[in-house]
Amino acid sequence: MRIAGAIDIGGTNTKIGVVAEDGTVIRRRSVSTSAHGDPLPLVDAIASSLRLILDARESQRNSVSGVGVSVAGFLDHDHSAMVHNANLPALRGFPLRRALEERLSLDCHLEVDSNAAVVAEYRHGAGRGSQRLLGVTVGTGLGGGVIIDGRLVRDTGECAGDLGHIIVDRNGRLCTCGARGCLEAMVNSAALSERAGGRTPRDIISAALKGEKLARKALAETGRWLGLGLASLSPLFAPDRIVVGGGIAAARELLLAATQESYRKHVQPEFREKTLVAGSAFDGWEGIIGAASLALAPLD
Repeated sequence: MRIAGAIDIGGTNTKIGVVAEDGTVIRRRSVSTSAHGDPLPLVDAIASSLRLILDARESQRNSVSGVGVSVAGFLDHDHSAMVHNANLPALRGFPLRRALEERLSLDCHLEVDSNAAVVAEYRHGAGRGSQRLLGVTVGTGLGGGVIIDGRLVRDTGECAGDLGHIIVDRNGRLCTCGARGCLEAMVNSAALSERAGGRTPRDIISAALKGEKLARKALAETGRWLGLGLASLSPLFAPDRIVVGGGIAAARELLLAATQESYRKHVQPEFREKTLVAGSAFDGWEGIIGAASLALAPLD
């Protein structure tokens, strides 16, 4: 079975691993992302971490077909660099693909993180069998990818666009993009943290699973805003399925139930029955699964 190295660069953490062509994650680890300043230390740290994983088994390194790299933000047409992301300024305009290829001595396939995530769901997860799939990942930001009839939608920035920046509350939180009340600003990890006393999403989810009322209330409020945003996006893409992933989605039903209820409340009637809103089972690791999958077999 073929395998690929995989890197998923987010605004807070970067996930690194080795993934088989059937979507199985063979090895994985996570490092902190330095979102500001000189990009070289970040790239060096990512490459060193992946080399350690690959070198742990020489036979594994020899069988690696390449490296899939997903990064938050818009890409240039050649998929050589990320050109826009308010949450990851260090890498804007930096020749990321070339820098990683030089350090790893392997071919690298650079992709938008939202595209990688939706491909993981389409090929190996909750999106299998969908004809019109919308996938969203919720973490430091909110990204969305779309697959229609087996092809990725590439509109703006080599992806479906910046779906997290539709405005759902004109008086809402200030977003990193400069607008107020963006869907991203209302559901991201910072918003969730504010609703639960400043704790990290991991701590909030842990407390909620143990029954803490404040943590559960924070997740439910986040889910209500997310459902509203997904309802707003549905007329644009007419999805038959929506998959919610990312780090916050690890809360599973504590987030998803409120999201589904809000979605049904706000969406146009035609989508209430025909569109399924499901949760990812990848616990936030869908980015490396999709990145590796695209490196092994491009979708378009």
